[in-house]
Amino acid sequence: MKTIKITAHNKISIIDVDFGDYKAMQKAVGGYVETVATEQMYDFFKRPVIMLVDEEGRMKELELNVIGTVFNGMVPIVGDIVLAQPAGEYGEDMEGIGEPEETLEMLVEWFGFLETA
Repeated sequence: MKTIKITAHNKISIIDVDFGDYKAMQKAVGGYVETVATEQMYDFFKRPVIMLVDEEGRMKELELNVIGTVFNGMVPIVGDIVLAQPAGEYGEDMEGIGEPEETLEMLVEWFGFLETA
């Protein structure tokens, strides 16, 4: 499914991730996957959105991800992030972010330092 990836180097792109395959999600974030959902993301996107991050990012001493940190209420997020949204009857599954092209454009407009990859 198409979704958005934002690297710690402020590169943003649309990628294809199989959210039913844990290995594919690990490959997208670069390690063990942790999901993060915050009020800031809900307020920004006006719908439920989650970030997939590298669970061991701090231990690996990955670089700070500015967008991830903003979306996490200024609590540091390191490494690359992948955006997703809950799916399924009870939100237990994930799917790609809705309207990825429009969402990418909105993020670039809001965060002018982002560069498309």
